[in-house]
Amino acid sequence: NAPAGFVNWPDFHNGAAAGLALRSDAQSGKLTRAWIVFNRPKVPTFSHAGVLMALGLNGHLSSLTATDLYRYLSQEHEATTVGTLLGVAASKLGTADPATSRMCFLHL
Repeated sequence: NAPAGFVNWPDFHNGAAAGLALRSDAQSGKLTRAWIVFNRPKVPTFSHAGVLMALGLNGHLSSLTATDLYRYLSQEHEATTVGTLLGVAASKLGTADPATSRMCFLHL
């Protein structure tokens, strides 16, 4: 049997690839906050965490509220925390948003 990291992190990268593929479907605009929140799974998964990171790389996570981000980060799921923090940081790149800086500082 392979260690858990050998099985789980490839799922994260697979989710990231799927999330990056969504960009072609949303070139007319950003994915809405409602769409992102509605598609959150009840139980956090590595693949959904990868999707979150990819959505952030494409700038879609900037529409999430502080409450939405808290719901993702309070799950205490390592991959979801990584995907959320990297995704939001990428989404807010160049904005010097103090709330994003505090959030990253707090969780890192």
